[in-house]
Amino acid sequence: MGYNHRNFNFTLVILGVVASQLAVSLYLPSLPAIRHQWQLSVGQTQLTLSVFFLSFGISQLFYGALSDHLGRKPLLLLGIMILAGSSVWAIYAMNFDSLLGARFLQGLGASALSLLARAVIRDLFHGSELRKAISVLAIAASFTPGLAPSLGGFLQQHFNWRSNFVALAIYSFILLIIIFTKLTETNVYKRQPGESFNARDLLENYQFVLKNKIFLVYVLSVLVGYLAMIICLENTPFLLEAQFGFSAEITGYLMLVQPAFFLLGNLIQHKLSHLVSGDKLIQAGMILLALVSVSFLLQAALDFSSVITLLITLAFNGLAVSFILVNSISGGLLPFTDKAGQQQRYRV
Repeated sequence: MGYNHRNFNFTLVILGVVASQLAVSLYLPSLPAIRHQWQLSVGQTQLTLSVFFLSFGISQLFYGALSDHLGRKPLLLLGIMILAGSSVWAIYAMNFDSLLGARFLQGLGASALSLLARAVIRDLFHGSELRKAISVLAIAASFTPGLAPSLGGFLQQHFNWRSNFVALAIYSFILLIIIFTKLTETNVYKRQPGESFNARDLLENYQFVLKNKIFLVYVLSVLVGYLAMIICLENTPFLLEAQFGFSAEITGYLMLVQPAFFLLGNLIQHKLSHLVSGDKLIQAGMILLALVSVSFLLQAALDFSSVITLLITLAFNGLAVSFILVNSISGGLLPFTDKAGQQQRYRV
């Protein structure tokens, strides 16, 4: 594969990750509006994010392994179609249970885009280029959680919460057409025509990956990073709108803080990639995350919280998560080549 063709495929999978992240963060400033429409509790409203991540995680048991045998492109197309269709469902959801069903399916679709993008990158890049490629992907993708809540807040303020899913559906359908017509298959190890699908080989692949203890350590690090991010995503809109009285549009703008520092962390890592090891940066991220946890606990225990302290804590959380995720993902990828998709099912 030529250099330009490789970079074009790389760009396409970045667009896929953008769609996956839009599904997570675009509608967040609308959570209080969804709660108000159906008279829900905060916990019930947060289920729209929880069921998304439930299906997001479960589906990774299958996407990565199947893509190793069937190829990346067919599974990517399937994921985009699910995301586009479920976004249309969410637009017309007439009750909360229907919206939850749509969000569950959105998680199934977004999972394919997020997971297989990293598998494609593992197909395209190797060695030091792999870490740089993942860093570039993270930098590009970090604009999405930064801009998405701002766009979502604007749409909520001037239209309603359903407009967020209209925007996501339009983007998904456009991306479906582009990837269908332009993306080339990157998995040279996929099952060839006439070759039967062997379930035993699939199980052996899982066993092969799970026996790698270093990989499992990186998986745990990824889990910690994503849990920190999800907890903040679920609670920030309610704190800013309910506790501090901001509008949905202003909430979207204030939510820029965490992804902005996530982006800053990625830029720092990109500059330090030849000077500091990925493991050292993961350690730094874990220390920062511990300080963030202490800050939240003190604010709760002392019943003292202001917009400034909240935003500062979110900023350091974004920085910590960026150090952890980028280096844990690249560290877990390095030992594998032909099982890149299988291994990626342990990624969020």
